Amino acid sequence: MDFYKGSKVLVVAAHPDDEILGCGGTLAKALSKNAEVMVMFLGEGVSARFPISEYDSIEFAKQTQTRIKSAKRSLDYLGINRVVFGERLCTQFDTYPLLSLVKEIELQIDKFRPNILLTHNPSEVNIDHRITYEAVEVACRPNREYTPNEIYTFEIPCSGSWTFETTFKPNIFVDIKEFWDIKLKAWSFYSSEERPFPFPRSKIGILTIAQYRGLSCNLEYVEAFKVVRKIC
Repeated sequence: MDFYKGSKVLVVAAHPDDEILGCGGTLAKALSKNAEVMVMFLGEGVSARFPISEYDSIEFAKQTQTRIKSAKRSLDYLGINRVVFGERLCTQFDTYPLLSLVKEIELQIDKFRPNILLTHNPSEVNIDHRITYEAVEVACRPNREYTPNEIYTFEIPCSGSWTFETTFKPNIFVDIKEFWDIKLKAWSFYSSEERPFPFPRSKIGILTIAQYRGLSCNLEYVEAFKVVRKIC
């Protein structure tokens, strides 16, 4: 995964915070090499914590706005200003036609024309992550007029840590040692999403995964990906 001036990276994520957890250090590395980065969120990431009867409550609106504000602050800190926010209900992507997600992704691909696309992998507990992967797979079918030359999937601490059998098997490892503090700072804006260790979305949990993946390639801090398509 090589970044250079003129390269364009599109992240297609289910919810705000997935972009930092899955590839925050990689995005910082890409930006340091003058790549352009765009982030697309398909859903809001809060509604699963509420009964359906409380979707119109003040607290629901408050937490939704907190999540959006956190994303904006985090991405602004990284230097990313191209962001698309979706409003699909959390862990309910299966209630929407897949075509609706596909068309939105196709639209952003056609407008931004990325050469690198980063998204979820299918080995996740969260159904929204799995469906996001499926929608990207359809949106990037190779007979379209334009698709990214490189497509990679990332892992999310928590959702990817709790699967019964199917596991993420990365084959691309990005050294983010130089950008580790930047990733943690970007994550700090999502303070409402953090829980004490051993919850995976804790600073220790995120560090543990980065170091565990680093064991595969003798590096200290790593974000791991699986290449699902690369055209050379």
